[in-house]
Amino acid sequence: MELKLAKFLQLIGTIKRTIFIKVRTETILKLYNILVLPTFLYGSENWTLAALQRRRIEAAEMKLWRPLAGHTFNDHKTNDSIRRELRTDCILDKIDEYRRNWLLHLQRMPQNRIPLKSYHYRPQRKRTTGRPKKRWREQL
Repeated sequence: MELKLAKFLQLIGTIKRTIFIKVRTETILKLYNILVLPTFLYGSENWTLAALQRRRIEAAEMKLWRPLAGHTFNDHKTNDSIRRELRTDCILDKIDEYRRNWLLHLQRMPQNRIPLKSYHYRPQRKRTTGRPKKRWREQL
């Protein structure tokens, strides 16, 4: 996930450096939805995200939206108000939607498929000491 986030930030930086001033806002939004978003979300239905990772993803997304809407960080605009102004959805909502779709796909699978077997797998040995790792199904 960290490598994907680094590539996502790199794409956003490229957009901001090259075409940010020269192109209309609608065109940048289309480019984001067609190129950047699918590149980042590929495989996201299987990620297990901690709260820190979710905050970093949202911050990375807002690095593009805030200047595109014409606001600086000191304007004290909330992320939701900027998204409403640009008429876009939160990338975390899209990740959750991909996860729900993957769960529905898993439920339709025949019993002999490997992804379904790994979803229902329960290890036989004891868990390690300390805080348990967050599981994929716990984030649904």
